[in-house]
Amino acid sequence: MIRNVARRLIFTAASVFPAILYAYSTGPPIDRTGAPVDGGVTCVVCHKTYVTANSDPRGSVRITASPYTPGVKQTLQVTINHPLQQRWGFELIARLASDPTQQAGTFSTNSLVRVRCSTGVDAPCNGALEFAEHNNAQFTAVGAGYTYSVDWTPPATAVGDIVLYAAGNAANGDGTDNGDWIYTTNATVSPNVCSLPTLPFISAAVSAASFQNTISPGSIISIFGSGFQPLGLTRGLYPSDVAAGTFPTRLSCVEVQIDHQLAPMTFVGPNQINVQVPDGASTTGAQVQVIVNPGIPIPVYSAPIVALSAVYSPALFTLDGKHAVAQASGGAPSPGGMATLYATGLGDTNPHVDAGVLVASATPCVNLPVITIGGITVTPSDIQYVGLTPGTISGLYQINVKVPAAAQTGDLPITLQLGGISSPNGVSVSVATPN
Repeated sequence: MIRNVARRLIFTAASVFPAILYAYSTGPPIDRTGAPVDGGVTCVVCHKTYVTANSDPRGSVRITASPYTPGVKQTLQVTINHPLQQRWGFELIARLASDPTQQAGTFSTNSLVRVRCSTGVDAPCNGALEFAEHNNAQFTAVGAGYTYSVDWTPPATAVGDIVLYAAGNAANGDGTDNGDWIYTTNATVSPNVCSLPTLPFISAAVSAASFQNTISPGSIISIFGSGFQPLGLTRGLYPSDVAAGTFPTRLSCVEVQIDHQLAPMTFVGPNQINVQVPDGASTTGAQVQVIVNPGIPIPVYSAPIVALSAVYSPALFTLDGKHAVAQASGGAPSPGGMATLYATGLGDTNPHVDAGVLVASATPCVNLPVITIGGITVTPSDIQYVGLTPGTISGLYQINVKVPAAAQTGDLPITLQLGGISSPNGVSVSVATPN
């Protein structure tokens, strides 16, 4: 059985939201976009016919936005569709990607759009959180859908990426809370001119799981250094970043080249970048280089470094650098019981999955690692699965293994060995007495 990873390397969408129908034909209550930072609340609370948002794939809500120029107004579009509905409503918010509790820019009102403030009044909000929503829920012919236009002025200075969250109500227009479909979505808007001010510097490129020096094609690595982002600004992944099941090769005005190939990215901060090594990278020494302000006439390149590389670089993800992430049905693994571990650097799979791809289903490794727990080598028949983890980037592997029945309890050393390379010493798995 393939389990969900406890330490996700991608963000999953939180679904939920707004309304339109007679009760809220002039706009829903605030905090209904389903944005996690606002508690994930949606208008499904009132529109209870269908108990979850996005539950009918025939409908949708979509945000259309362009890269922003600081302080320059642009018109956003929120489009709601459903083939059986005829009245349409929405709510939209804009937050800093670096701190979703902070408002990003301001919305403008018009005859169809109302702007409400977190302080309980209508705009202007004077820095308080803003919620743009329908002022008059629009009727159309059945199935026609509707697009609201919302004028938005981004912050006067570049603040990195901005995340827009929207929810839409595809309503039947019968004047009740019944029979209405709720949808949610989000979109990340980046500055249209990259202007990171410093020269990037790389001090190391190592396994993201263990920080060991050896990396390998397809493995997830961390690049350490400086000048990757302004201090205090970080950028992770959002669902909208994973387009058509493929991870981005640019985040927040940063790219990484490994052996002159762009690497799929999952995180960038001032001093750390997490990427997946491209498939064709060298196994005898891989050149790593960070590029800031790509896409402008004169991008800025770090000095390249050459990282140690090999066909395999087995390493277990840990909670604290010492204790492996280990899941079991009863909590902690026990002697003779199953444990699920997470790793990177375990080589190719059958079938092969390209670097930077969102894994759709269980995909086993071509070669199994030798696993040792508490000094006991696990027999191959007790290794249930070693392969890619569904729902994550293709460099994250899942291992389902039976703890040797003769193992002691407590923190037991654990290692993986593949292709003559072992995972680092000093990592343990916590084994508990069976219930």
